[in-house]
Amino acid sequence: MSTKNERAAQARAQAQKQVAKKERTTTVVIVAVSLVVLAAFAGLVFFIVNSSKVPTMADVHKPAGSDLTGGIPIGASGVVGEDIDPDAIRVDLYLDFMCPICKQFEAVNGGDLNELRESGDIVVYYHPISILDRASNGTEFSTRAANAAGVVADKAPESYLLFSDAMFANQPAEGTNGLDDDAIAAIAVGAGVPSDVADGMKDGEFTKWVIAATDQASKDGMTGTPTVMVNGEILEQEQVAYFQEGALKTYLESLN
Repeated sequence: MSTKNERAAQARAQAQKQVAKKERTTTVVIVAVSLVVLAAFAGLVFFIVNSSKVPTMADVHKPAGSDLTGGIPIGASGVVGEDIDPDAIRVDLYLDFMCPICKQFEAVNGGDLNELRESGDIVVYYHPISILDRASNGTEFSTRAANAAGVVADKAPESYLLFSDAMFANQPAEGTNGLDDDAIAAIAVGAGVPSDVADGMKDGEFTKWVIAATDQASKDGMTGTPTVMVNGEILEQEQVAYFQEGALKTYLESLN
């Protein structure tokens, strides 16, 4: 039979093991998040270094309704450029269709943002950018996907949100070739985009706009995706833990 002192020693040893396990888990989480941030920043640096002749937003052909920040505005109606209330809270979302953390962000916050947008409390400006071309084996998937988003905004503005959702639902893994132009077009058609519009995506009509918009995003303070900006100020996760269910919605509601 163990003595009282032996049982106390065993309890202390078990507690120490649990603390050590918790510390290891916390360290792994911190390292994982740090690697995501570093990877996103590396993608932005790669983009900047490899875009020595970046056009300005004022000089490129832009999708109808988009502004000089590269944002595609969607108000209460859900149609690009319609019902844009200047008095509503402006929420800018910087997303790369190859970014798995962006997909996670949309899964957590997409429904809440739609609810607030449809009620007229916010207007959402979507920024499809391309900092992860390096992750698609030279196929420039991020640029082609963002160009396709520009085509939808310009020629099928009522289908933009469905197209964006479908692109994240069919997101290819980093390190693969991504989706080819035919696959992107098929996703667009499935989201309600007319087939002739979808077929024209491969022409790269808005490629220069994607490059200019990505560069403008970096000038506006975006260092990785996803980035959330509220009324012109970047919202840090230290302020609002927006990967937690409802946190971003609660914060935005508090601004009214």
